[in-house]
Amino acid sequence: MLIGFGKTFLINSNILLFPNFKQSLIGGVLGFFIIWLIIFLYKKLKNIEGMGLGDAKLLSALGFWFGWVALPFILIFSSLIALIYSLPSLIKKTKSMTTQIPFGPYLIIGCVIYIVLVDQIFFYVLR
Repeated sequence: MLIGFGKTFLINSNILLFPNFKQSLIGGVLGFFIIWLIIFLYKKLKNIEGMGLGDAKLLSALGFWFGWVALPFILIFSSLIALIYSLPSLIKKTKSMTTQIPFGPYLIIGCVIYIVLVDQIFFYVLR
């Protein structure tokens, strides 16, 4: 997290991929509290742990690196990849809805997809 936040003080050429100080700080804090809120609400509703804080720390680090603008895209991409990967197992009934799957690898895959597609994303969003 510190390295991701520290990189905002370096001169960079791609402002879409590596944001300024303020966007990076907001991204880190928002990334942690998005997952923390999901954990908190799920715990209140179901009275069981739904996720660990490792996912919150990872999304916080990604928020520090890529800013708050990247967080919705990373979450959407990672959730879709996790769904695509887990759906066949749920349909075949080899896994159930209570089976634990790690979400961290999907966050990393979602981040890689964001890095690869960042120019296309902002071309279509800002058009």
